[in-house]
Amino acid sequence: MDILWKNTREALKNFAEVLVCNKCGNEPVDAVRYINCGHFFCKKCVRTDTICAKCGTPVQPVEIHSDHMIKSLTSYCNIIAEIVDEKNLWDINADVPNSTLEPSVVLQVNSEVTNRKQPRIPQKNINKINTKGETILHSACLKNKIDYVKLLLAAGANPNTKDNAGWTPLQEVVSSGFVNLCKLLLENGASPNVPGLENRTALHEAVKSKNLAVVKLLLQYSAKRNVYDKHGKKPVDYCESLEDAAWSEIWNILKDGNELNDTSITLNCTLDQSFSFTQLRNAFIVYPSNLGEDNKEQLYEVASKHKMKIISKFRSVVTHVVLEANNKNIVPLSYDVMIAILRGNWLLNSEWFQIAMDVDDILTMDFELFEISGAPVEGTPRRARENAQNQHPRLFNECSFYFALNSKNTYYVNEMLLKKDALEKLVREGNGTILTREPHPEDIEDREQIVLYHIADDPSHSLYKCTHYIIYVPGRDEPRVKYNMPHIKTLPLMWLIECIEKFTLVDPLHLGLL
Repeated sequence: MDILWKNTREALKNFAEVLVCNKCGNEPVDAVRYINCGHFFCKKCVRTDTICAKCGTPVQPVEIHSDHMIKSLTSYCNIIAEIVDEKNLWDINADVPNSTLEPSVVLQVNSEVTNRKQPRIPQKNINKINTKGETILHSACLKNKIDYVKLLLAAGANPNTKDNAGWTPLQEVVSSGFVNLCKLLLENGASPNVPGLENRTALHEAVKSKNLAVVKLLLQYSAKRNVYDKHGKKPVDYCESLEDAAWSEIWNILKDGNELNDTSITLNCTLDQSFSFTQLRNAFIVYPSNLGEDNKEQLYEVASKHKMKIISKFRSVVTHVVLEANNKNIVPLSYDVMIAILRGNWLLNSEWFQIAMDVDDILTMDFELFEISGAPVEGTPRRARENAQNQHPRLFNECSFYFALNSKNTYYVNEMLLKKDALEKLVREGNGTILTREPHPEDIEDREQIVLYHIADDPSHSLYKCTHYIIYVPGRDEPRVKYNMPHIKTLPLMWLIECIEKFTLVDPLHLGLL
């Protein structure tokens, strides 16, 4: 029997050598991988490390992912070792020739061991979408292919990508009741709080599906219970009948506000971390706004060193806007700043690229240290950026605007000169709709009343169910009839600008406008 398994044992030992922890050299226990350099280790071996023990690359907590691919492969190796009676599999020093197995083979072998008919893992564009906006991960989740999902996640598939309906893979599996897949996605950085179709989160869908196990699981992973969909409903509001045992228990859990968060669960990749880091990794496009010539020259030197892209026109691909701030880290409101706020771009001060010359990898920098504090309202840049990173609806979601302005005129707003088309672009950047005709109250009164996302938690807000806005500038051309109805308001242009400046739908009552 020993002779029959000789070649198998040798190949298995070679394979095991590729899989050992890069620090202790033993079988990796609860394997984790550094996404920056790709090296993997036992979780306990690198619990307090700040640099990679293999290559010396600096490591931040956000860059440490649980490596399910390595866990699966070590498990398969142990099974094969038992079959071939190999007792010293992880004793790498025991008469083993040098491994000739390339690291790139690992993913291929894993796919073959798991399921020889399994679709191959794309080496590039793993998050590419089809005509429905679905990624390969969406499709695998819909078909409940848990082993293939593990491989996709290990290969870098983003668990928070939305399809055309606004659903992430997590929302798909929650709706289908796939509990094991739900847990797997959450373990690998899927956020339970991304709003999807009609602004419902995964917890909304779990309650609608009457799935008690999934509700408990989502709460363990910090699902928010006090979030509202476009109908103004929290997850608990979808418990249709308390006479039903499952809904009754769900209602009691959500009503009482019992905290089910398991502090033993380490969320290495919460959405605001994994999404932002992935975004940085895949695209780093800088737009300099109103920089002096000296700062521009220095920025281009940084771009040359770190091979990052700088563009001269503010386009939708921009991820970071760089500005010169005052000694309080405040910048004045400008058109570029308003666009960046509405898109959720990073707004960084010029100190960022001055320090960037002294680092080896720009992605290891803590960008929050250089984030503009106010524009000029304190906290607005950060709130807007986090809103985008969490994939929440933009500021003017579900809002329709009619500008009662002359397209040929230029309007003076907060020391800015803006035309009608520029103002309409601001609304579109906030995901609002532009109306070419003035809306009539009676035509929209009978429509379904939508609760606006950014004020859904405040029923006393005067815009709580207001979806239509007529914007004017006081003076000769202002409308003779101004509406102040629950579903339609006529408001001055200064209100719109203040909404952007504060990144919220400002209550006109607080400005004395109603």
